[in-house]
Amino acid sequence: MLGAIAALAMALRSQNRRGAIALAFIAALAGSISTYRNSWQATPAVLAALLIVGIAIMPPYLATQPLRWLRRTLSSIVIGLIAASAALFYFLPIFSLPEPSGPHAVGTRQFEMIDQARQGVMEDTPGTPRRILVRAWYPASSIEGFSTRPYLTRAEVDDHAIDVFKDFGLPYVMYRHFSLVRTHSYVDAPVNVSDSLPVVVFSHGYWCWPGQNTALMEKLASHGYLVFSVGHPYDAGTMAFSDGVKIPVSPKKQSAQTPTQGMIKFWTGADHDTRYAALHQYQTDFDKHRVMQSFKAWRDDLRFFVDRLTAHGLPDAMHELQEVADDQRIGFAGMSFGGTTSASACHHDPRCKAAVNLDGEEFDWSLYDAPVRMPLAVLHADWVDYPPFGPTSADPTFNLLSGYAYESWSTAGDNDNVTRARLIGARHVGLTDLPLAARGPLKTRLYGKGNSEQMIEATNAFVLGFFDRRLKGTANAFPSSVLERYPTALAPHRNIGVREWWTHRS
Repeated sequence: MLGAIAALAMALRSQNRRGAIALAFIAALAGSISTYRNSWQATPAVLAALLIVGIAIMPPYLATQPLRWLRRTLSSIVIGLIAASAALFYFLPIFSLPEPSGPHAVGTRQFEMIDQARQGVMEDTPGTPRRILVRAWYPASSIEGFSTRPYLTRAEVDDHAIDVFKDFGLPYVMYRHFSLVRTHSYVDAPVNVSDSLPVVVFSHGYWCWPGQNTALMEKLASHGYLVFSVGHPYDAGTMAFSDGVKIPVSPKKQSAQTPTQGMIKFWTGADHDTRYAALHQYQTDFDKHRVMQSFKAWRDDLRFFVDRLTAHGLPDAMHELQEVADDQRIGFAGMSFGGTTSASACHHDPRCKAAVNLDGEEFDWSLYDAPVRMPLAVLHADWVDYPPFGPTSADPTFNLLSGYAYESWSTAGDNDNVTRARLIGARHVGLTDLPLAARGPLKTRLYGKGNSEQMIEATNAFVLGFFDRRLKGTANAFPSSVLERYPTALAPHRNIGVREWWTHRS
């Protein structure tokens, strides 16, 4: 783009037409290469460089009256195109992930697993076993000679971007530059085998992908955790396997996103009594809904993975990871539907010692008006500023996604096993890496008004602090230590509104 600007100056202010043409051609070529490499923001600058070539080769008489206006008009268009390209690079940047804060370098690997015991799951044909993709992050013993992984590979951009990002209401091409973003994870770097590692098993959000919270995974791994992110086929972006098979987004996606009147009545209830009256129909409708097929499949995916992990059944190529995994210190975590799944799956699996739910609604009815078995941290988006189901869900004392779950209603807010907080200024997708991918009004519209770097840092510190206390036994004064560190990003939440309602009702 700078070459195009220089060429413009030469074309307009000097007689060196050949130099102007050459420089503009070089700028156009460089921009074309950038665009081919997925830096699509350079496209207006490429057009500007081509117009500069046109201006430079114009016959001299076009610079005189009465045709001088043509040259000026084209020059103005060039300036506008260059400004447009600069704006695109600013508002949709090739962003940088935060540096992992722990003492360890981070390695990453990806592998596949097949559950022969489950066949015909979701949209798989009868007799087809369930298969999943798993990405791992871990402390590396050495990174010399190894390269960092792109945030999304070019193939993943093609597989994921069309499926995932069009849900945001924007052209998927606007996310192609994610292949140019580098992570801090070194592909296939050797594992630090000096000690056994606590394990965190992560589940992505509905219609998302395993690496959506890469900054969190890198932070955990740098602090001595072995992290596995399980990809859930049909409910994620298209997943490509090593044998060439690609599992697309479910053809039933639309039905999974269509609520019933019973759900809407519950979500839009004006108060606890109204929602309580609608609760039975809400649960009945969900039990028949496409979402519950996903809920069962995802929980079974986690159970299958932990079965294989604890039975030393990971693929042979993952031997080093298998050897350092401490199967007595396993935690689950997830965002959105993955958070929903993680809390429920952990509750029903005694091998899971702690869980994190990042803004997930709860569909396990056994956890309504009942205490959760294990320590649980719940971090929600800012439902006060961005109520998920309209104005009636903006009550600061109550979060509709999980406020009726994880605690007995008569004692809600007094359970030390459950830690709840709100990420101030964050929309739902603000609890991923994606706030780094936009600036300005678009960032606010998609991810919330909070500072992007602070939202991600606070989310990741909250999760790390919780697992340090619950899986490592660190005396870190969680949650107060984290809440005090991020007073403008994290707001503690006690679920006392439910207790007061239920006690008064009773």
